[in-house]
Amino acid sequence: MKYKYKFLGLIISSLLLCHGALAQGEKPNIVFIMADDIGMGDISTYGAKLINTPNIDKLADQGRQFERYYTAGAVCAPTRYSVITGRYPFRTKELEDGINPAHDYLFVDQDRETIGTLMQKMGYKTAAIGKWHLGYGVGEKINWNATLTPGPNDVGFDYHWGVPRNHSDDFRCYIENDKIYGLDPNSTYKMASGDRRVQGLLEERVDDQVDSTLTAKVLDFIRENKEEPFFVYFTPVAAHTHVTPNARFRGTSKAGQYGDYVQELDYHVGEVMALIKELNLEDNTIFIFASDNGGQLKDTNKAGLGLKLADESGDVALKAKTAKIDARAMGHKTNLDWREGKASPYEGGFRVPLIIRWPGKIASGSTSSKLINSSDFLATFADFFEQELPEGSGEDSFSFLDELNGDKVTQPRKSVALHSSKARSFVDGDWKLIDFSYSVKAKDEYELYNLKEDPSESNNLAASNPKKLDEMREKLKQIVDAGRSR
Repeated sequence: MKYKYKFLGLIISSLLLCHGALAQGEKPNIVFIMADDIGMGDISTYGAKLINTPNIDKLADQGRQFERYYTAGAVCAPTRYSVITGRYPFRTKELEDGINPAHDYLFVDQDRETIGTLMQKMGYKTAAIGKWHLGYGVGEKINWNATLTPGPNDVGFDYHWGVPRNHSDDFRCYIENDKIYGLDPNSTYKMASGDRRVQGLLEERVDDQVDSTLTAKVLDFIRENKEEPFFVYFTPVAAHTHVTPNARFRGTSKAGQYGDYVQELDYHVGEVMALIKELNLEDNTIFIFASDNGGQLKDTNKAGLGLKLADESGDVALKAKTAKIDARAMGHKTNLDWREGKASPYEGGFRVPLIIRWPGKIASGSTSSKLINSSDFLATFADFFEQELPEGSGEDSFSFLDELNGDKVTQPRKSVALHSSKARSFVDGDWKLIDFSYSVKAKDEYELYNLKEDPSESNNLAASNPKKLDEMREKLKQIVDAGRSR
């Protein structure tokens, strides 16, 4: 179904926010910050004891803190795909195993409506700044010395400055729009590999300056577009491996180098908040803070290897190898008491922070237990602008507009399907199914939990409640087979 286009003036005048219309010509700016591998227990407003996050806490104090926000994937790329497309990641072949793709080509369909293309149609300047991890170009072999199209610019973003995969990737570069930034004209670019440093770059990415560099790009974009509505999708690399806080933050937390890194993330969130306030845009800016999956419990074998640092003080390279394990030993609980963490089908893999602030529209210091998924942003903003999603777009996206302005939504989310490489999880009300027949190594095993009575998922009811198990399995199967849940 095609969009029902309306004149912009009609759209603006008809939008009711907190039972009051927007002033003519105004549309809220949107800053969407999605951190990397941040669990609920990393944020002090959610209960962190050894890490202090005053800026993120301030967002919660001035807005709404969500307690039942689930990411669609238990690792990075699947969730990012869901945010951009409004679609469960297991529906695309590149992510059907619930893992990060081994290839580097763009796997977001250019014909698909995305959160970026929606914003562009509504007259917004859009930017994707930070970790991208959704690919560039076409085909299995990408020529990284050439123009990298299609990419973020082709799926809804006017400007892109990004880390191709992860903080720990072998690219060791940034990409600006459709080219690697700073290619050496006298040399061929080659990724780092093992002991070999990256080749063909005028300057290699500096590990303890990545998030400060990304934040500076966000601030520049906001300043340049302050006179018109803007949408910024900002994806810092913290707290993904490598855990390399800038020197000014080392030793500032009680959770070791990992805690220092999270506190640096909070500082950069505060920089964006401060600029929005300085430009007198605070009252007309929706500010979103979230994470892409639960916190990682162990450091990877690659942690701390091949680092390029601006400042090596405080044994930062050595501590980067075990920063997450060290934080746990100090008593830090990155996912609070949720079971397990990143890559897991249990709550610790998917249950993460979500905070939304909009002064004067969302009640300060409020909380919500509404079930929300990372795929829901597309439908929410389409609903906000009174736009109908095209057929074949946002198949698993449900509006939570009521959490922004109180307007009743016609299809509230009642259940959610979640995926990891180990199993597919399905939450329906208080019940949760973990179905291992959908895992990479499919097996006829199932777990069933009542999250209200057993939030730590310690009492498997599959054997004692076969009727409920069959009901949950059938509901999940229907969602999978239908190709959509909305």
